[in-house]
Amino acid sequence: MKKLNKLYLIVAFMFVGYSCELTDLDQLDNPNAVTVENAGLDLYWNAVQVSFAGWWYGNQTPMLHLGRMLASDWGQTYDNAYLPQSFNGSWSGVYSGLVPDIDAMIASGTAAESWIHVGAGKILKAYAIQMLVDKHGDIPYSEAWQGTANLSPKVDDAASIYAAVDAMYDEAIVDLGKTAIGAPAVDIYYGSDKAKWITLANTLKFRLALNKGDAAGVAAALSAGVIDDKSEDWVFQYGANRQNPDSRHPWYGGSYEASGGPYQSNYFMWEMMEEKGFPDPRLRYYYKRQDLDMSDEDNFTLDCVVPDVRPEWYNNAYNNAYGVQVTWPFCGGSSLTQNDALAAKGYWGRDHLNDDGTPPDGEKRTHRGAYPAAGEYDDGNAATGTDGAVEAGNKEVVHTQNGGVDGGGGDGHAPLLMSANVYFMRAEAALDGLSSENAADMLETGLRTSIASVMDYSAGWGDVGDVDGDGVGTVPVALQIERYVTYVMGAFNAAADNEAKMNIIVKEHRLASFSNGIEIYNAMRRTGHPTEMQGPMKTPNAGTFPRLFPYPSDFSNLNGNAPVRTDLGETIFWDRAGALN
Repeated sequence: MKKLNKLYLIVAFMFVGYSCELTDLDQLDNPNAVTVENAGLDLYWNAVQVSFAGWWYGNQTPMLHLGRMLASDWGQTYDNAYLPQSFNGSWSGVYSGLVPDIDAMIASGTAAESWIHVGAGKILKAYAIQMLVDKHGDIPYSEAWQGTANLSPKVDDAASIYAAVDAMYDEAIVDLGKTAIGAPAVDIYYGSDKAKWITLANTLKFRLALNKGDAAGVAAALSAGVIDDKSEDWVFQYGANRQNPDSRHPWYGGSYEASGGPYQSNYFMWEMMEEKGFPDPRLRYYYKRQDLDMSDEDNFTLDCVVPDVRPEWYNNAYNNAYGVQVTWPFCGGSSLTQNDALAAKGYWGRDHLNDDGTPPDGEKRTHRGAYPAAGEYDDGNAATGTDGAVEAGNKEVVHTQNGGVDGGGGDGHAPLLMSANVYFMRAEAALDGLSSENAADMLETGLRTSIASVMDYSAGWGDVGDVDGDGVGTVPVALQIERYVTYVMGAFNAAADNEAKMNIIVKEHRLASFSNGIEIYNAMRRTGHPTEMQGPMKTPNAGTFPRLFPYPSDFSNLNGNAPVRTDLGETIFWDRAGALN
């Protein structure tokens, strides 16, 4: 009943939500917009909740690219892949949508003394502003949101905005501690639990202090209490409604309504399938293979099955984070580390910065799986079709995209900030000397928390495990989980120095953060790790790794005070990393 209620709630809210990809900025009177005249306090809150989740997911893609968690096919160089116009929607989502609505809700909630509305609103506002700063650096803040009184607000320096964001979290904590008159009718995130909202605010203060390398701030936040249990995870729960409106996870439709879907990252799949010598326990939850019959692969469906097309800069062996000598996977397709289709394992994606044209491989591409999109669990080599039937000897999955009912039907969640994320960040802080906690303990807890979380959430969204009863594709057992944890912790404890240990922490944080790009993008710039990630595919030099993204073209073209950014290597004030690729 709880899930059903959330579904109906989301369906109702989507009618009043706004898109995070708002581009038509010259509409002066949108009849569907939330305004003071036509909306009550809860209607503001409902719109903000849903739109915030959509805006959050709209921000993740370029950062997931850079973390090699999604295949980047926007260009062969970073300059071509991340163009100013690509960021118009996420920018206007804050300046034209989220913040004005949140500010109106805060004003109304303050007058009504409805302090959960006020405190939660300030947390969401502060987080959104911080994300824009983390992506773009200096942005308009003190002169922003003044309407026609200031059409060209100047940017504030990022450090001063960080201070303002930190103060906003403090204000939210104070507000949430007040005696409230009334509460949100429905709070999708935390069910109007003030204590959990306060824990989130403390966690975001910890996250902010970690970025800055502020030991005092880290210690204060940890002392106040941060997210450390699944019950405190910051998630947005989607529904399973297919249309009018579509309330499903945004990753679901692309894989289960269309035969193609986006390409997954060959490198990330290789890391999970092969790099350690045994599969990651989360692999079958993250990915659903469509095709294990590789006899029909050729240059028409996969443009690099011929061995001599492997770039020479992919041939160098290197020691990975665990001290094992490996070489980068290239053109994995079904085989990952092999160019020979006979070595197929069924994982079909693309390498980093491969923007080749699209071949007729829609029925081969690996799909997103049970977590976090509530798609299908991968039940193994005896592959099932959408009706669960398996023919003898059949290794090919034929997805019919039958009405979007496969797996959990899209009833997944947005993992905005999970307890596993926080444990990995605590391991990083401890190793960096920012806390007195034990880095190894935090790392191990992060590993176990992540695996358990993926399994627990997925079990609530649809069938998982050995669906066809052939003994293949069962859920990970304790022995498999222990093998994984023991391997990682053994490598961590044997690592030569703290840099090698940090490499493992951030690498494992990446593997645990499927679909959350901002945490890994920030970790990479804080630490310079992981150091051995797969480089560019088609060119030996992809150009400068974006330490900050370009300013959106709408901002640059319409604001006379907009700064000019011509160098993707420009850094934010807290960036402590060396070279990144």
